[in-house]
Amino acid sequence: MYFDYVEYLRDVLANLQAENGASLRSIQNDLDVKGSAFFSRILDGSRPLSLANAETLARSFSLGESESEYFMNMVRFGNEKNVDKRDLLLKKLLSARSENVEYALKDSALKFFGKWYIPVIRDLLPLLPRGGDTCDVAKKIGRMMVPALKGSQVQGAIDYLIQNGFVRIDEDGCYKVSDPVISTPPRVRSTFLRKYHLKNLEIDRDVFDELSSDDRSLSSVTCSMSKETFEKVRLEIQQFRQKILAMAQEDRNPDRVCHLGIQFMPRAVVKNSHNGGENEVA
Repeated sequence: MYFDYVEYLRDVLANLQAENGASLRSIQNDLDVKGSAFFSRILDGSRPLSLANAETLARSFSLGESESEYFMNMVRFGNEKNVDKRDLLLKKLLSARSENVEYALKDSALKFFGKWYIPVIRDLLPLLPRGGDTCDVAKKIGRMMVPALKGSQVQGAIDYLIQNGFVRIDEDGCYKVSDPVISTPPRVRSTFLRKYHLKNLEIDRDVFDELSSDDRSLSSVTCSMSKETFEKVRLEIQQFRQKILAMAQEDRNPDRVCHLGIQFMPRAVVKNSHNGGENEVA
């Protein structure tokens, strides 16, 4: 049921407390794990769960072999900082969950950001006239895409969008957009979105020369600022994105699907040295 080991432990402990009326301290002693305020610090995020303690808990919870393996991978995934290693661990979790039909159906929705063109086709379908041979429709859409796609790629995306509830076909044969909620922990979403953003940056580079200046807008600014101002700009970008979305929702005659990418990140950071008072450029 879980991707987040903290969420899992919180539910397990809540059940144990409800059954026995025990405190976290007494549960900790019964489960043979050591440390001051062990569970409290894990639940509030101030301390990660080590693999050694995770193995102890797996035995104390009487988890089976496959359950223990899933739990250990869930702990590794939750603690991992390297995004590539985190991606591999997430694949292991998804592979284990695929054996359960209910979870496999839920997890398939996560693939919405697995291909850069799936969100584009989702927004494009309602703009098209109704009806027509599905094979021809897929080919036509493929030629509309920037860069162009094969009809088989488009058809696969359409099938995926319909099967997972992102798009439906109404009585008139027109495509309508639905808004299914993908409820996953932030670390799961960020792992999927990382590749999605990187792929879009790659596409922006590849199609740059194909688009005229009238069909694209590109600008940049390089400036120095404090951490406080950096956070203010990040908030401004969030509000700007919300304004763009509101404008798009109010549009009654759309004829294209656009991708707006905003990259805002440090290029150099001046660090203050604590022992010499000198500035180090990183």
